Amino acid sequence: MAGFTRKHQDDAHRLSLDDHASAREALNRLHQTAQDCQTKVITSERPYFGDIAHAVAEALPGQWEVSIEHYPDGAIPADVLDWVWEAGPALSTQPAYRTPGAAFLRDGGGTELLLVERPRDGRYLIGALMPSPDHLHVVGAGPRTVSAATAREAAADVRSRLLPEFEQLMHLSRLREVQQDLDWVRGAEPGTVDAVELDAALDRFLTRAPYLLAATRRADIKPLDASETAVLIRFEALLARAPADTDTRSGSEADGMDEALAL
Repeated sequence: MAGFTRKHQDDAHRLSLDDHASAREALNRLHQTAQDCQTKVITSERPYFGDIAHAVAEALPGQWEVSIEHYPDGAIPADVLDWVWEAGPALSTQPAYRTPGAAFLRDGGGTELLLVERPRDGRYLIGALMPSPDHLHVVGAGPRTVSAATAREAAADVRSRLLPEFEQLMHLSRLREVQQDLDWVRGAEPGTVDAVELDAALDRFLTRAPYLLAATRRADIKPLDASETAVLIRFEALLARAPADTDTRSGSEADGMDEALAL
């Protein structure tokens, strides 16, 4: 009503200050509109929360998408916090405070972060969301929530601590699923393994293995010796031969899958 605009449906209304006369007129209209609606306009020197979210995202490695949710009643939905992997004392007490909005940062590869501002002291809290159970079942404590006074400090802590912890825990969860499947197949009596369940286990293996192999080749991990490297190369060759669609397996492809499962 006062002349503020927004670019996107979920964005906040903004006022450009490029034209001082127009900005002054809009602020006067805002003041009068507030009086007419019997409400208050409260100003703050703190930066807009959405700008903080974008500043954090721009300082993280890779490409991150930012989405902002606004909570007019000041209450962050319980189902949002339920998805935080390890809320800790910082985020677990957030419902006790008025929370006008939250930001979600997504890298497009399965990593999702929640960013909120704590009204009590103005600190920014960032926690990692659990992956969808359809994607990966995770257990145990998750990466620790980041608490920082500025966007720069928050991004630095996310880069140096939260994301590495998240990646390590994801690798452990993938490894646990693969190990459980392998133990199940090895321990089953011949001819008793259900074909559908076996295909599901094999699909999990084909999905998890590339991530585990890539982690093994990382430069910051202890280099492999010649025999370990040879096994790694064989694994990668078998994965490259594996068909993506289990319904198309036949002949030599099925033999290749059997070899991969045996390895």
